[in-house]
Amino acid sequence: MKPLRNLFVLLICFVLWYSVAADYGDGVTSGTYHLSQNGETSTLVLKPDHTFQQELSKLGKVEHATGTWRRFGEGAVAFSKEFLTVSGQELSQDGTPYGEIHKRFGFLVSLTLNQYHIEDYKGVDHSSQNTLFGTYSRDEKGVPATLVLKEDHTFEQTVSLLGVEKHSEGTWNLNKSGELVFSRAFLKTSGEALQEDETASADLKFKGGGLSIDVATTSKSGVPTFRKRFFF
Repeated sequence: MKPLRNLFVLLICFVLWYSVAADYGDGVTSGTYHLSQNGETSTLVLKPDHTFQQELSKLGKVEHATGTWRRFGEGAVAFSKEFLTVSGQELSQDGTPYGEIHKRFGFLVSLTLNQYHIEDYKGVDHSSQNTLFGTYSRDEKGVPATLVLKEDHTFEQTVSLLGVEKHSEGTWNLNKSGELVFSRAFLKTSGEALQEDETASADLKFKGGGLSIDVATTSKSGVPTFRKRFFF
């Protein structure tokens, strides 16, 4: 009888733990978070009314911001463009900051900021279906772009933003993992070239006659992470 009672108690404990661990609602996401990485410190307060306040101390300069936040999916969070960008963070194509709520042991809450975004180019003209060489294009959110891959491992790219056309020429190569890697001359949807801590690469396993280009930020200290403060 006692083993059965112990099993019942364990089952009740598991159900209670899971109800907490699986909860990613506003009540869990709201709160005060703190980040200390790369010589930067930031305090982020997510309020239940879906507004936020942020303080960022960086290179001896302190900035403040107020904006809005929203949840989507399981644990994903999007911020308004007032969010103060920290080192190692990569904004989306349209400049929106994204993050994700994590729970360690089911109750220790943290918020990681995205370090990448995807830019999809469709194949327009290829000399054959089995080659990378040719012209690719995209028109995401009204920002048309053209990318031409040449056999001599160079590329030409044009991005049109707000009526201003930007042109770039660079190089590409295949790394040991078989990924297509672009030089820093690659233009993002913003029309800006890659920064020193950014990379652009495409997994050639992607099928469909196009390129799914991963624009990512690297950080020596890892993923920028805000940890939630608990006050008991």
